[in-house]
Formats: sequence, structure tokens, C-alpha cells
Amino acid sequence: MTRIRLAAVAAAAALAAPALAAPAFAAPAHAATTPRYKLTIVGGAGTELFGITKNGDVFGIADETGARVQEGFLLAAGSTKMVFLGSPGDLANANSVSSPEAINNSKAVVGTATSFTTGNQAAVEWAGSATPTDVGARVGLQNLVASPALTSINDNGLIIGFGSNRGDVGFTISGNTVTRLPALPGGGVDVEPIAVNDSGLIVGQADSSTSVFQAAAWQNGTVKALGMLPGSFTSEALAVNSAGQAVGADVENADTDAHAVLFANGTVTDLNAPGTGAGDAVAHAINDSGVIVGAGGNGHAFVYQSGQAADLNGLIAPGSGVTLRNAEGINNSGVIVGTASNTAGQTVGFELTPIV
Repeated sequence: MTRIRLAAVAAAAALAAPALAAPAFAAPAHAATTPRYKLTIVGGAGTELFGITKNGDVFGIADETGARVQEGFLLAAGSTKMVFLGSPGDLANANSVSSPEAINNSKAVVGTATSFTTGNQAAVEWAGSATPTDVGARVGLQNLVASPALTSINDNGLIIGFGSNRGDVGFTISGNTVTRLPALPGGGVDVEPIAVNDSGLIVGQADSSTSVFQAAAWQNGTVKALGMLPGSFTSEALAVNSAGQAVGADVENADTDAHAVLFANGTVTDLNAPGTGAGDAVAHAINDSGVIVGAGGNGHAFVYQSGQAADLNGLIAPGSGVTLRNAEGINNSGVIVGTASNTAGQTVGFELTPIV
């Protein structure tokens, strides 16, 4: 699922060539002989998992009876019951859709709810249950931006997001206080924060005076560019760990494909995910041990650790009946979640537990 946090990278890539398009499905490159992960399928057809907490709570989207489209859900660790995330004023989910983006360790989920009737978008927090709160209405966010979207929340309850107002305006929400994030110096306009760690370090992307988007970071009221690989025209940071290491995507001029990258210590590193240069590769998450997961250019989920990227399909037992397509989250226990496809071409959620 191409979500809000990849929209700007995709738009920039489209100016040159059709980058960041979904790769065609293909069979796993090879079968595992010694599995390193135990595979668990989560949910039925139409399920996608987007993230996992330190405690093992997961969230994503799935088919809900009576809903027009897939709805957001929370699945607590150890439970088999999905708690579907309602929308403000629409507890039956009949006239709007919930789109979750992030979760913290208190089971608070943030994202958006969009009305089918009006098309209006609300910035919503689901605080550990299906009960939604229109955060934008609570803190007067409509005075700053239109169509606000919440993109992340940390374990201290700090919320980040962005909306439109003569460009994209980034903001933080702490309690009832909204703070606007600064643009890059020299004429930058657009600010799009995507992820935040527990120290309040925010990463995402912002444009420069030349309207070129690149990965950026914000902390204590200051902003800095994180850069990009040589010969690239755009980059974006999508996740950050407690050490301040960020991961995301970088689109190069030479092949116009996204490369999965690590931003750390002032350096941008190509992770050389499987299929890099033959299709779009994106790093979606990094844990505090520096283990990174994402989607490779070969259309398969990958994991990067100890300086090497590997196709996750080669690290599970053969004969699973699914192909792991996109790894979206990893916690500090090394448990990975994401989306797979089955033999019927349907999406299903997966969870991988390390075998020790």
C-alpha cells in the first residue's frame, strides 16, 4: 500500500520516469534450508500490517464486515481479535474510512479519517481502542493547515504530521500545544515530518529553494538536511531509531529507481537491497539494534543486518504458500511485520519471529 509518507518521493520520481511503481509479483529467489524466522499469517485476505510495538501490538488495515473499503485495525499482542478503528461521528464506519499511520507502546494509533460524503480529512488519534478523537478539532489545527494528516506518535505522546497551507506545513502536537516545524533555510517551503523517536528527533523530507525534496531532520526547533546519494534528485527518511539512525528511500538519476538507504553520522548509505536498480527498493523501519527492513527492487521483503541485505523469503521454511512482499515494521525483539501475497494473488499480513 502506498501511503502518505511515500507520496512526495513518488511525485518527484514521476517527473523523470515511472519510479516507485509496484514491482510485478515474482516467485521467491530461493527456498530456505535453515529458517531463521518463524512465519505467522495474520488476518485473512486483504490484510496488511504496517507496524509493531515493543510489546508486540500490531496495526494495519483489513476487510471489515459492512465497510466499503479496508479499515484500520489494532491487534493487541496475544489477541486474535482485530479492534477496528472508527471515525469521528461515524461509529458504524459506513460513510468514512480510517487510515492508520503509526502506533506507540501505549497502543495509541494516529492517522486520518476521510469522509466518503464530503471528502473532508480529519487528523485522528485512536487511544488504544476503536474510539476516535479528532485531534485537529481539539487543538485548533484547522487554523494552521487544511487536510491535516498525522504521521507518527512517540512513546511520550508527541504527535507529528503535516497539512496544506501554500505548501506542506509540518507540525508537532504536545498535549494541546501545536508547534510549526521550520522549513529548510534558503527558501524552502514544504515540510513533511514522517517519523519521531522518543527523544523527539523527527525525520521526513523538505524541499529547498530549488523545490528539490530531500531527507530532513528536526529537533529542538532546528532543521537540517540529511542529504542523498551522489547523482540523486530526491530522498526521504521514513523511520528513525533511538540512536538517531534514519532509513528511507533515495531516487537516483541514472536508473530512476528508489534505493533503500540509511542516514547516519552525516552519511547516506545504499543498503543494496535485493533487486536494487531493477525496481524500487525502500527501507521502512529500523530497530534500536540497527536492523532494517523494507521492500526490495525484486518485489520481495528484505532485512538488513551486519552489513548485508537478505531476501526474507530465503529465511523462512519452504512451502509457506506465500511470498513476503513488503516488511513495514520491526521491534527491538527483532519481530518483523508486513504484507505477503498468497497463491491466489491476495494480500495477507505476516509476522516473523526470530528463531534462536
